[in-house]
Amino acid sequence: MDLRRFESKTFCAFPPLTRLERAAADDGAHLHVLTQLRPELGWPRCWAWLPVRWSDAQGAQALGPAHRLPFVRPEPGDPGTPLRSELPLAWVPDAPDAGLLCLLVYADLRAQSHEGHLEPDDVDADAAIARSLAEALAVPALELRHALLRRPGVDTAGEAGGLSLVLAACQYPPGLLDRSPGAEQDPSLASPAEASLARLLAFTRGPAAGAEVSLLLLAGDQVYADASGGFFDPVNSVERHGKPYQHFKAGLMRHLPPSLERIVHMPDDHEIQDNWEPVANPASPGGRDAGRFFKRATQAAWTHRWDAAPTRRAPHGLFWHIFDWRGAAFFMADSRTERGPRRVDLLAEAQLLERPQREALSAWLAATQGRPRFVLSGSLLLPRRRSSAEHPASALRSDAWDGYPATLHWLLGELWAQQAQDVVFLSGDEHRSGHVSARIEAVSDEPAPVRLHSIHSSGLYAPWPFAVTNPEDFAAPESFTFPGPGGQVLRCTVSAWADFPGDGFALLRQRGGRLELWFDRARRPLHEAVELPAADGVFDLASLA
Repeated sequence: MDLRRFESKTFCAFPPLTRLERAAADDGAHLHVLTQLRPELGWPRCWAWLPVRWSDAQGAQALGPAHRLPFVRPEPGDPGTPLRSELPLAWVPDAPDAGLLCLLVYADLRAQSHEGHLEPDDVDADAAIARSLAEALAVPALELRHALLRRPGVDTAGEAGGLSLVLAACQYPPGLLDRSPGAEQDPSLASPAEASLARLLAFTRGPAAGAEVSLLLLAGDQVYADASGGFFDPVNSVERHGKPYQHFKAGLMRHLPPSLERIVHMPDDHEIQDNWEPVANPASPGGRDAGRFFKRATQAAWTHRWDAAPTRRAPHGLFWHIFDWRGAAFFMADSRTERGPRRVDLLAEAQLLERPQREALSAWLAATQGRPRFVLSGSLLLPRRRSSAEHPASALRSDAWDGYPATLHWLLGELWAQQAQDVVFLSGDEHRSGHVSARIEAVSDEPAPVRLHSIHSSGLYAPWPFAVTNPEDFAAPESFTFPGPGGQVLRCTVSAWADFPGDGFALLRQRGGRLELWFDRARRPLHEAVELPAADGVFDLASLA
């Protein structure tokens, strides 16, 4: 490597935030890597990918020389922009206690500011970089953990243990009085604002049941661009959108273990602003005015997404997508950015999902019959709001699926028409955990009824009581009719709401024809027991047995 162009021969190396990505285009010979730089250090000079043996107690010990690559500055981009790169799988040591450590090498301007620290011109730059890498390995293991890549396991339907995933949402950011000094180094120091995240880390790094968790689904509001409700919210796009993602990823989340292989996030309203939806404006493109924050907010959500699209040919900014994991099929629905404008005169036709997404969801249902199936959307599918059930025009005040009755009725009718049994809908916008089951059938009683499950996770941190939905606001139990496909009149019967208030997250495990559900809470954290406590809900999925 030609380092003569470097204006300095004094170097330092730091670990960045790094995660593996998964994509359908994987050829089995390369890894797709997402790396978050350290913007306070400027642009690095080169990459160093170092094969190491790893333990949480002793940290990293080098197994061989580093693979060094020149750093190419992205255009356009800034030092806070996540970078996506491809590495040969052969670089990763094939051992359970080994991995590939990412270190970024910078010109150490801090050292040059002190007299006597600037190296003479005849010092070999390669030797200086090697010394900086050795110094980086001497830092505490906790500092290096989030830069370690391990060889990915085989993702097959028959893998022992089946599917185990965590559903979470809504991490309101810590404020002046509830910050967690030192928690980014030691999660046990977390304040109430990050207590749920600390319990998630303890669970996934602790008992055997936590080690089985391989997937984390974030159902929206990963960041709050409107944290002060407009009083002190920044309008600069970097401060409002970019930095919140960087802070979230560089905090407690970086301590998630390698066994949690995949994180998928769908944006919701607070990535833009509270209860965002467009307004009708004939003068705007498509007759909808998305507001001044929409374009920058969705660009930031796309740039900072955790997981690459299932295909790298996916259109830029298209959030909804499908993927398979541990034998189950997932449809990640974008129930926020495709909303149509609503007014009283538009309510009957307003759509939550645009036509291509609806067609893709219909095709996905047809292609995944007989498999465990999960649909994630930030917005709650069922139950409906009591106000919407009692006064149809009140749907205008609902931010969930019942606020767009045309789309809700279409989806329920599609499930019935395809006889799509036991689809599980996951969501997370109400700041309250709970679940219902529902049955869809024709009023004429033919054909057989279709069953679905709607599971909702509360916020990881939702400190404002007025933002937490009251269970009395849900129309559950209830039964309502609606027009279905082919002129049929369909009936949807919704069970009572099983309520689990408080901050936390949900754990789901698929075992054959059974779906097991638990909700983590501060008074009953999952990580306190070696074995899980009694299930909050067990669903027998007859069609999957």
